[in-house]
Amino acid sequence: MDATLKPGEVRETISVTADVATLQLNTAKLETTVDQKLTESLPQLYRNVFLLAQLDPSVESTSWGEDNPYDTWASNNLRIGGSGQFTNDLQVDGSASGISVKTGYVPSPDMVQEVNILQNAVDAEYGHSSGSAISVVMKSGTNEFHGNAFYQAQRASLNALENRVYRSENQTRNNMYGGTVGGPILKNKLFNFVGYEGWDKTEPAMLYNTVPTDLERAGNFSQTMTDDGDLRMIYDPWSTQTAPDGTITRTPFVNNTIPSNRLDQTALKYTAALWKANGPGIDAFNTNNFVVSTPIKYPYKNFSDRADYVVNDKLRVNGRVSITRTPVAVTGNPTGSPMFMSDRGANYNMTSYAGDATYALSPTTLLNFHGGYHNFKDTSHFATEFAPEWSWEGVFPNSDFYKVVFADPGIPKLIPRMSICNQDSNPCTHMGPGGGYWHETPHAWEFSGKLAQQRGSHYLKTGADIRRSS
Repeated sequence: MDATLKPGEVRETISVTADVATLQLNTAKLETTVDQKLTESLPQLYRNVFLLAQLDPSVESTSWGEDNPYDTWASNNLRIGGSGQFTNDLQVDGSASGISVKTGYVPSPDMVQEVNILQNAVDAEYGHSSGSAISVVMKSGTNEFHGNAFYQAQRASLNALENRVYRSENQTRNNMYGGTVGGPILKNKLFNFVGYEGWDKTEPAMLYNTVPTDLERAGNFSQTMTDDGDLRMIYDPWSTQTAPDGTITRTPFVNNTIPSNRLDQTALKYTAALWKANGPGIDAFNTNNFVVSTPIKYPYKNFSDRADYVVNDKLRVNGRVSITRTPVAVTGNPTGSPMFMSDRGANYNMTSYAGDATYALSPTTLLNFHGGYHNFKDTSHFATEFAPEWSWEGVFPNSDFYKVVFADPGIPKLIPRMSICNQDSNPCTHMGPGGGYWHETPHAWEFSGKLAQQRGSHYLKTGADIRRSS
């Protein structure tokens, strides 16, 4: 018997489901959230979580290149939705992180749960900004142990070319390492999350100086030429004559040499300690006749620990301590002179403490108290211990004009700087602390209390936020 099979009906069904977006009628602010998955997976050259705000198309960076987490300028150097530069409210776990235009603490990306970017935030609680804020939420421990570890190496041989014309390599070296661990201390009650990140970073740098030749150190400029190869005349300043018609004339020194009895003794003392040329220079004026490598070390360390405690179904508290330390320094003394001080030495330190308590008065009413303290240290790092002969008293033994300056105990006594400055735009050669002195050590604290209630389709909120800085 032949059986006949008939094809059945073929159907293809596609079901599309979506939740209707909730229209928020109780706020005018716009908000973008960078979640944990993006925070952990996005490659970040600078590992500064506040800069993840640039994923929002309304955010514009105004940085001049200082974007590292230890750079106190970096995190607030953004415009959000047309806001002013340095006017954003930066927060970590609800605590203010900024002091004036700078930043007090920047967490490592592996410690962060999410980053929220707010614009047009006109609520009273954002009154410390121009209507924009970046809020970072840190991770907390759970009933299960979780953690991660990482290591990243950057080597000159593996870097892309820095200049494809001259085929020069990027000589930056960096070892990044760290990890996190989170889990229970008392199950269902007490949790902890701790994280650490460290850098051993070396950035290449060069010291270009124009120093006098041996003849010039003795006052002999008979071999000193102009850029065109002509003799650079040295005139006797005491021979200046002004004619009735306003014409000014001066007499050159004989043989273009300054007599030894006309040389200042203080200048001679500095000249004797000035390092000598190690090359011919790039022109007839011996420009850049001293060139050496001055690698800069950035030993960045970032530690944070957060503990959460569930007191009962209604009350939860948490506390956090976060610390970064970055003592930047130039390795060694490439000149061999006691008068050399690099202007790249600095201390970038940040410390943050925060505590939070949330109590549920009812299923629809929450009461929250929050307090925090943070500070940073952004200071130049010059030597304050040196031979007495290079102190102000040693350099100027017959005068005390400087005592008025150092009457303020907050001003340290550094070596008196002597600078040799060249024509046009060539940089000066500094003997002593160059690049200026800065010393910023602000402190800030804040306390807030908030009461929030959901009443039907309405959301009511009131509170107070007090901040002080010094």
